[in-house]
Amino acid sequence: MTDSVANEIPAAIEPRRVLLITSVATFVAFLDMSVVNVAFTDITQSFPGTKLSTLSWVVSGYAVFFAAVLTPIGRYADVFGRKAVFVWSLLGFTVASALCTIAPNIEFLIGARALQGVAAGGMIPAALGLVLGSYPVERRVAAVAAWAAASSAAAAFGPALGGVLVWAWDWRAVFLINVPVGLLAFVAGLSWLPEIRPNLRVRPDPLGAVLVGIGVGAVVVGLTQGGEWGWGSVAFLGTTIGGLVLLALGILRSMQHPVPVFEVKLWADRKFASASAVSFLFGIAMFAWLLACPLWTIVVWKYSVWEAGLANSPGAFTAAIGAGIVGRSKHPDIQRIATIAGAVLFGISGILFALLLHEQSRFLAVWLPVGLLSGLAIGLLMTAVSSAAATSLPQANFASGYGMSMTARQMGGGLGIAAFAAITISVTTGWLDGLHAVFWFAAAAMVPVIVAALPMTGGPAAAEPTADAAGAQSPLSDSVM
Repeated sequence: MTDSVANEIPAAIEPRRVLLITSVATFVAFLDMSVVNVAFTDITQSFPGTKLSTLSWVVSGYAVFFAAVLTPIGRYADVFGRKAVFVWSLLGFTVASALCTIAPNIEFLIGARALQGVAAGGMIPAALGLVLGSYPVERRVAAVAAWAAASSAAAAFGPALGGVLVWAWDWRAVFLINVPVGLLAFVAGLSWLPEIRPNLRVRPDPLGAVLVGIGVGAVVVGLTQGGEWGWGSVAFLGTTIGGLVLLALGILRSMQHPVPVFEVKLWADRKFASASAVSFLFGIAMFAWLLACPLWTIVVWKYSVWEAGLANSPGAFTAAIGAGIVGRSKHPDIQRIATIAGAVLFGISGILFALLLHEQSRFLAVWLPVGLLSGLAIGLLMTAVSSAAATSLPQANFASGYGMSMTARQMGGGLGIAAFAAITISVTTGWLDGLHAVFWFAAAAMVPVIVAALPMTGGPAAAEPTADAAGAQSPLSDSVM
């Protein structure tokens, strides 16, 4: 099958509309990764008698299914059309959010969260594919930076928004808010997003999709549940090793299939491989960090849910600044520079928290300034890595390639959750020392991140004569925002 595609794109694409719609959808998808952490206590109270191991699937179920489908659905989006995959995934996400709102029991809620994860995993790679296809090469770094800022903002604002919604109503509000936003974005997407259709609708390898999807999902399940099951248990070893075997079989099959679901050839690009490696390694530290910070304010400082949410939100503002720096810079090596700078600042943040945080609340003296510093670090690093991965991709693989890079981050996140559990369990002197150890771990993890970022060189991928370039005339010369 040829990579060349023919698209039916309106004569004048409105790239800013594409960016707005996809950013809104991206915001709510990533919001639901962090917002539930704050609402978890209220959810447990709504379903008394439910085991904690079962309740944890409200959080991990979303992450598992999200990670499992990123690569397969991203590939299908590249072949069958990014708009179609995006808008119907967005509708599925909205319906799943409504189902979460009315969940009568814990099993129903877990199932709805799994459906949310599948839908979100379809939205994200298709969204970036639409953004990249709507901007010319020279504006893609800025466009990706603006789009990536939505995910950074969601991670930072999630605890605060969740805390306020739970305080004002109850946990169901954190899902209900997605419904009107999702419906508006769905209608706007149907009306304004460009339709991108291929010449040849050859179905990507379905068996490869199953192997990769189940393999990734099993690995993430094993890593996130290992603390509960026991690291030496048959359940952990069987799930994790079995997942790795299935993933390896999927990759081997993709190397031989004419229409693979996993584009192995993309890893030959040094910048893409470096960006994906950084995504994996930073995902380990970031997921552990995102668990440790709310717990510190709630468990050690005894903040209420909404107070903890607000305390963990200021980093969103500096994350936006970091994203803006990457997006506006004209330096040819900005992606590598920003990644390394972000890793250094994040490492310093971890060291400062480990040294300066004590049982007595020190919000203004320590928490706020270090939180702002870590937010800047996350904004710089995540935006740089996202744009590096995205701009190294050929146009025929915009969605599937980014889905692969995102899968790396989610698998790293699963390992980060496992590391968090292992560290806090091994420290027997209490939460304060355990969380200090997590901050030290996050800081130390920046060393391999910096090493992995060193090969991240090269400018954006050259424009190809695909249909995405068909609209790259005067309409695409508009400013990003």
